[in-house]
Amino acid sequence: MKAETHDNGNMKQSIVREGNTILVYELHHPRCVSQFIWIMKEIDREGYQEVKIKWLGEKVFPNACVPISGIIQYYKTVRKIKFCFEISPDNYLFQCGFAEPIYEEKEALEKERNPFDKIYRYNEYGQVAALTQAYINAISRQQTCSKGVIDSLIWCINEVMDNVLLHGETDNGYVMAQFHEKTKHVAFCVFDAGVGIYNTLKESTHSPKKPIDALSLSIQEGVGDGKGQGNGLYGLYQIICENKGLLTITSGSASMMFSKDGNIKKFERIPFLSPQNNETIIDFQLDLMNEVNIQNAFKTIGGFDGFDIRLDDMWQEDNTVLYNVYENCRGTATREAGFELRNDVQNTLSRMKAPMILDFSEVQTVSSSFIDEFISKLVVSLGMIEFNELIRVKNMNETVRFLCNRSTYMRIHEEWKKLQ
Repeated sequence: MKAETHDNGNMKQSIVREGNTILVYELHHPRCVSQFIWIMKEIDREGYQEVKIKWLGEKVFPNACVPISGIIQYYKTVRKIKFCFEISPDNYLFQCGFAEPIYEEKEALEKERNPFDKIYRYNEYGQVAALTQAYINAISRQQTCSKGVIDSLIWCINEVMDNVLLHGETDNGYVMAQFHEKTKHVAFCVFDAGVGIYNTLKESTHSPKKPIDALSLSIQEGVGDGKGQGNGLYGLYQIICENKGLLTITSGSASMMFSKDGNIKKFERIPFLSPQNNETIIDFQLDLMNEVNIQNAFKTIGGFDGFDIRLDDMWQEDNTVLYNVYENCRGTATREAGFELRNDVQNTLSRMKAPMILDFSEVQTVSSSFIDEFISKLVVSLGMIEFNELIRVKNMNETVRFLCNRSTYMRIHEEWKKLQ
């Protein structure tokens, strides 16, 4: 069935109810979350113990599907309501873990090469670090990013996920990311059903009078409940402003939306789970093509720790970067694998600001398309002189060397013909 919305008075409904069945037509906007909460409150109040969720839509964005998935888990565990889902197994919503968010230990997350389009449940700091690293590695392979973007994302992802465990007073956090290739941006949403920002701050020295005041305070420097430095959401807000990205913070009955042009929209009296569970939703998007001046974003809070264990392992005592091609690639037979490696190498060069050694010692064979997409296009992209200044290739066997030389000659010839 084609996705559509339904009128309910003056409000467009993406989620509607028929008895104990919830019909979901879209999961594409924060208002979907409010509609779902209203419906679940009605269902709970009327005493239903079983709920069917029927998916009839197409659009799925993290800012709706992550909170609703987390809210379902809340009603399952706290209110003891059973849910059944009518979602096709080959549908995106089923595969992303909407009905049952994905839980992986730190060791499994460290091996995750494609963390996009999955709702993860996490409850310990090791998972936060591993997921942050997985997201950063995946973004580095997917797109050559502008200066400062990847390092900024390390802060954003880690801080927002970490805040759930530090301040939320809840057992679990939920996170999902999407990479949008056409628009070159990433979208993240982090949800928890914990005490919320207002409950966290109202007993502090800041003492906000109402939830919307708590959100305004949360993006100010040094504001917190005393458990941390109070710069997590402040730093996120500064990075979003630098990048001209998007940010929405929702907690309890209040929400603030920050647009690319700097405008702020405030909303009050929106539905929330309970006085004890003022659930919090942090939804942000960064444009991978918009440079971020990290020093400018963090000029008042003194420094920025963008630690990346993978890059740290590459650093050599002679101030070069040793990049093991075999360890970082997803095979050497396809053009796609070469494309991912080229992006990763260019992002690594930009972030490390040091000469790089491409070590082919464990690579036995390659396809012509792989080596063309990886090395030959890298030569063209950087230019021959800059390539020779920044990159040294070592330990290529004779077969790989022959294919590399041949592909590079052909690629340069093709580029030269375009200039004729």
